[in-house]
Amino acid sequence: MLHFRSPAVENDLPPALDLRTGDLAGLGRAVAPEFATSGLAQSSVVETARGPVLARDLRLGDKVVTRDKGLQSIRWIGESTVMYGEPDAAPDDMTGPRPIRIRAGAHGTSADAGNLVVAPGQRLLVRNPLNELLFATDEVMAEAGDLTHLADIDAVPRAVGRWMHLLLDSHELLRVNGIWMESFAPDMWAIRVAYPEEWHQITEAMPRLKYESTAANYVEARLSLDDREARLIDSI
Repeated sequence: MLHFRSPAVENDLPPALDLRTGDLAGLGRAVAPEFATSGLAQSSVVETARGPVLARDLRLGDKVVTRDKGLQSIRWIGESTVMYGEPDAAPDDMTGPRPIRIRAGAHGTSADAGNLVVAPGQRLLVRNPLNELLFATDEVMAEAGDLTHLADIDAVPRAVGRWMHLLLDSHELLRVNGIWMESFAPDMWAIRVAYPEEWHQITEAMPRLKYESTAANYVEARLSLDDREARLIDSI
């Protein structure tokens, strides 16, 4: 069964606006949308054909280990910075999404790779004994930000997240710090509207992504849980 990604909220933006410029001052305060809801910290350890490699040291063409298709080449590597709140806000005053930390050695992560930090929308593979009963399938995906009810998974009191995005030929599961999580699945319409420079970089690396038909390469092969469903998970 194939499961489509939920539409990104930034798809509601009018295509004529470039929110990265200062030309919108007359419209009141405007905040650029996130480049992506997913992302890995630069210190994440990614399994590749040449062994474990820090995300920041990956190179175009590196072959990464995927769960379903073996070794697959990285076609584009992106970086983004996301503001999750006011930079000078006290930790106790922070509300809303925050970077998510999975402590080293917890939930199948490698104890030697250090804590794993990901964007709150980064989806992880969940293989829980209750999955068949709850969701009629043995493997599901859940956003890291929806799993903070689990021990050793928490929101980091940090207002800024700096993320890396690994684009492959299709949406795959990568092995990072010992667990499986999704590769970057680009919303090309939203990127073209708000991040035209990155859109050109991506389409130069993968020209077929200029066309809407290629979105089929990023259709999910696993069910993604919403926040309420994710709360039923007692381990990953």
